[in-house]
Amino acid sequence: MTINEAPLRKLTAPLLLASALLLSPLCSAAGSANEQANLELILRQLSMIEKVAQKSAELPAAEGDRYHFDYERLLEDLGQVRSGIQGYLSPARAQPRDPGQLSGHYTRTGSGKP
Repeated sequence: MTINEAPLRKLTAPLLLASALLLSPLCSAAGSANEQANLELILRQLSMIEKVAQKSAELPAAEGDRYHFDYERLLEDLGQVRSGIQGYLSPARAQPRDPGQLSGHYTRTGSGKP
């Protein structure tokens, strides 16, 4: 039993092309999954920083200090960073347009033609 090599050669190029096309989204998905994991890690770290900043903001200010750190402003900025990352991770999709009211009456009287 011999294998005819001509049909195999004709199939090799399309199979290689198909496998490359099928594997390319997997490679890009792995990169985006890695990015998503990193951004989720950043969000967890932001939560820890926010807790420390909140506790520091609640501490009484020392008398006689010339400068004070503005923890409230820091918390606002961290909130903006958080919302930016969350917006990137789950972007807002286009809202569905209002289709209008449906009549609900589907029975016609008279001739069967409109």
